[in-house]
Amino acid sequence: QAGMLLVLMLAGGALGSVVLSRWSDSQHSRTRFLLIGMVLAIPGLLGLMFGTRLWLLGAAAFTLGFFLIGSLPVGIQVAAEMALPASEASSTGLVQLFGQASLVFVYGMDVLKRPDGTFTPALLLALGLMAVCVMVIVRLQDPPVV
Repeated sequence: QAGMLLVLMLAGGALGSVVLSRWSDSQHSRTRFLLIGMVLAIPGLLGLMFGTRLWLLGAAAFTLGFFLIGSLPVGIQVAAEMALPASEASSTGLVQLFGQASLVFVYGMDVLKRPDGTFTPALLLALGLMAVCVMVIVRLQDPPVV
């Protein structure tokens, strides 16, 4: 079942990457779509945390993937536009580097695991971090179109 949920999350992310990127390009707005992605990923995370039925877990995994993973290309574009005149490769490389730092969080999840094996405390921490991200994104402004 975990493998199926992972596939649903990745499929949602692949679809979300295409949909959110195209929508962002057509609207000439980046930060709005970062905000949409982060805010709408929160119900997906909540569904994974508290869902008890397989269909609900599947829908939550797809939703989380669609909005969280799907907003990554928009975020990379924001970083590239805000880092001008630095090269796009430099800003993308830094985004990827900090994304790899999430490994620390994965190790922390094991520390926060409950004795019964559930990861609810770690996922609540992730939810809090997502809320912080929403507050940061709200303060961002779209870079001028060049």
